[in-house]
Amino acid sequence: ETNTTDFSLNYTTSGYMDYGENIEYECSRLSYGLMVFAGVCMVICLCGLVWNGIVMWFLGFHMKKNPFTVYILNLAVADFSLLLLFFLLILVILSLTANCSYLYHFFSFYIDFVFVVEFLCHFFDLSSLGLLTAISVERCISVL
Repeated sequence: ETNTTDFSLNYTTSGYMDYGENIEYECSRLSYGLMVFAGVCMVICLCGLVWNGIVMWFLGFHMKKNPFTVYILNLAVADFSLLLLFFLLILVILSLTANCSYLYHFFSFYIDFVFVVEFLCHFFDLSSLGLLTAISVERCISVL
């Protein structure tokens, strides 16, 4: 016979939860593939930063200015800024992953940081695309 009125507390837990233990458990499950991917992205960002820096240095200081070089210089500055922000974002993610037992202390700061960096990344990305469009339109008009 089944007793449906047994209110034993065998399968319940207390309402208190230690968030530090939960975060440490989540940190132990991070994949190494994600770390390798982030490392590859950081190397690509560093290469892009170096080459865009060379373009900015060459076009900014060693070449005569004309409308086309100004477009390319502005495009290099926008790409440099985008790569720098992306590099910093990956660096912050990796450093928080390394010290993720302390992550819950910086969570509100991290959310604000990601929001600002995301906005700036969209801004620099759209400015790069706009400059590429302007360069293409100018070249097409000059051909006509």
